[in-house]
Amino acid sequence: MTTTHQSATCALDSSQVIHVRPEHDRSLSAEAIHDAFRAALAKPLDYPPLASATVPGDHVVLTLQYGTPCPLELVEGALAALRDAGIESSNATLLLSHGFSQEPEFLQEKGKIAQLAASEEIEIVVHDPAKENTTSIVGVTKAGQPLRLNRMLGDADLVLSIGVCSPAPDTDGPCDTFAGLFPVFSDQETIDHYRAPIAADSKVIRSQRQNEINESGWLLGIGLTVQVVPSPSDGIAAVLAGEPRMVAKRASDEYRRIWSQQVDTPGDLVIATLTGDASQQTWENVGRALETAKHVLEPGGALVLSTDLAELPGPSLGRLAGMENSPEVERELMRDRFADSWAALGLSRALARGPVYFRSQLRPEIVESLGMTPLKTEEELLRLVSTSKRCIALEGAQRLLLSVVAGDANGDDL
Repeated sequence: MTTTHQSATCALDSSQVIHVRPEHDRSLSAEAIHDAFRAALAKPLDYPPLASATVPGDHVVLTLQYGTPCPLELVEGALAALRDAGIESSNATLLLSHGFSQEPEFLQEKGKIAQLAASEEIEIVVHDPAKENTTSIVGVTKAGQPLRLNRMLGDADLVLSIGVCSPAPDTDGPCDTFAGLFPVFSDQETIDHYRAPIAADSKVIRSQRQNEINESGWLLGIGLTVQVVPSPSDGIAAVLAGEPRMVAKRASDEYRRIWSQQVDTPGDLVIATLTGDASQQTWENVGRALETAKHVLEPGGALVLSTDLAELPGPSLGRLAGMENSPEVERELMRDRFADSWAALGLSRALARGPVYFRSQLRPEIVESLGMTPLKTEEELLRLVSTSKRCIALEGAQRLLLSVVAGDANGDDL
């Protein structure tokens, strides 16, 4: 299992802080993940068993996105499920998203997944969206746009996509039908297109992108997907497989049972914590935490982002360095297409509402250049808590789905 970030809020006196977190941790053990994966593919939702959907000699491509909890256990479960279906591991390729290139402990000769691949004789490929000829056109969307995906996906007899259910924080809809497939395994231009934060403010654009994500799977002819539901301890609560729309709905229902929480009144201090290992300590998840926290923060209140983030700011966050918040800066951020664009837009808006404190592994001068106040010690955090009237701590803020009983801090119902 992965090692999770231990939040500073765990040490805070519960009488001082209102802790908002899932009540129960439903994490599966490593053995239970294997069993759940095999059972899910033996009896998929609204789909024939995997053994009935393949023939001897079929080449299978397994896809796995960086940031998926328990990657090693999932790959082991997937290979066991393939063996159950009569598919030799040597006929499978494990296609990892580009983020895994930053995790050599998984891929180097003595790494966990590399060792597993060697013992199972399975090929490992890390997708490189910037490399020429990595992708090919698999079809044309209803909007007339060519859809590009890794060449291996178009050549495979069976694509087994393993995605992580992660519903948008401000919608009641299901998670992506083909979560972890598109645009993750597309070309760099397409990935950058999806990074533009404009979709966060436009239901029309968000709907268009959802349709494109759905089309990616249908154009590949994918009738079977796997989605996992993350647990509070950075593990896995459930593994579901079957017809993509059915899986997305069931996974979303389970996700909401675990991660949905209510808050009765906003606070003048909100501590939003990123939980999880290094793969969860990203600017993208900072953006999700900002989106979650804004709903329970009083106007003018202080926000604390408690992370283990070591990732340097990208070009979009660089726009905030030494600049006052202005409509022009926001317009530029809305058009940006970088990995940190959504986080930069969320941070710009948060700074316009009140002070933001940041706990991370970044140097204090970097944090200060972005308009935030660095927090170095737990004592500094405790001093902030002692001066607040109502402090709310959000554990796993990047995954929480919040509703405010009396309406959120901006006057809107969630």
